Amino acid sequence: MNKPSPLQIVLFVLFTIAMLTILGYSTLHQTSLERTLLLLTIIAFLFGLSIRFYFKSVHIATSSYQNLFNGSPLAIYIMAKGSLKILNVNKAMVKLYGYTEKEFSKMTALDIRPEEDHEEFKRYVVKEKEPDESGIALHQKKNGEKFYVRFNFHSIPLIKEDAVLVMITDIDENIKNEKRIGELLHLYEAVNQATHDVIWDYDLLENKITWMEGFEEIYGYTEENRPYDFNDMTDVYYADRDKVQHFFADVIANKQKDWILEYRFRCADGTIKYVRDRGLSVFNKAGEPIRLIGAMQDIDKQKRYEQELVSRNEQLEEIAWINSHEVRRPLSNILALARMIKEYPNPSDELSTLIEYLYASSQELDDAVNLINKRTRAEV
Repeated sequence: MNKPSPLQIVLFVLFTIAMLTILGYSTLHQTSLERTLLLLTIIAFLFGLSIRFYFKSVHIATSSYQNLFNGSPLAIYIMAKGSLKILNVNKAMVKLYGYTEKEFSKMTALDIRPEEDHEEFKRYVVKEKEPDESGIALHQKKNGEKFYVRFNFHSIPLIKEDAVLVMITDIDENIKNEKRIGELLHLYEAVNQATHDVIWDYDLLENKITWMEGFEEIYGYTEENRPYDFNDMTDVYYADRDKVQHFFADVIANKQKDWILEYRFRCADGTIKYVRDRGLSVFNKAGEPIRLIGAMQDIDKQKRYEQELVSRNEQLEEIAWINSHEVRRPLSNILALARMIKEYPNPSDELSTLIEYLYASSQELDDAVNLINKRTRAEV
């Protein structure tokens, strides 16, 4: 036998009090039977109106609840805690799992979970829970596809004593992205051991950047003073900041899969280092970038050595220009004069010998200048 509802108890008590009041009033005042019956009729009519109004309110509330239940974008089902039987589902539940409402009515909450998770779920259901407790679990669709969900339990004793309303949020994409990012970070950390790159992970949705191992050792930033705002880029050298900001804005806007950039980075002690930043983008199912994962390499020594080479090449170019113009010009004049003297008629034997020596020496010097020019250009 079902227990009486709170409304039934209240109505019974009110009706009993009214009856006793009327009977007592009739006895004390010797009211006629007709008047007593009239009062009873009025009270019965008022009770009838109250009951009718109550059931109409219940119907309106039930309809509103049903509309909210079916119209919710989240998948929702109602489950009997004892038997785990699914009592009701909304349209979003049907769409997410692929079962019809009729099929759901013959199922238990175990049927939407992989078999290996059944015992754990049974233990979870019977244990004491906090109000609106939530968790993450692996569920299974009608086609066998497994996916991760976040569930929220809400007790609803007014519907049924052991009834539980369960709200489901599909977080499969987020979980898989987190796993993929974890694998990438693990791979990058392995690379870091060999290259001494510093790995960073930027979450576009949270606008938060996380620095991995080596950041303090190479650049001097501790947990307390390291930069966390990716967009401000206060740690990038001021002369390169606009370039770097525009570069990453284009990476995100153009949905680039990978990228590489060199710029100057300000260390914690104020010194400036050249870095090479390369990485890749992580996208959601819609193809929108949600994370950037980079590997920042300290190339300061390499870059300054390259600058030294450039400076040296400029010096060599200057030497080659001097040899070609400043040295070669007077040498050419000497060779021309020596040739003219050599061809002069009837020179003395001693003068001829000196002219031969002068011409030979000028020719050797010309060969040496040409060789210097040739090797200087090869170095450049």
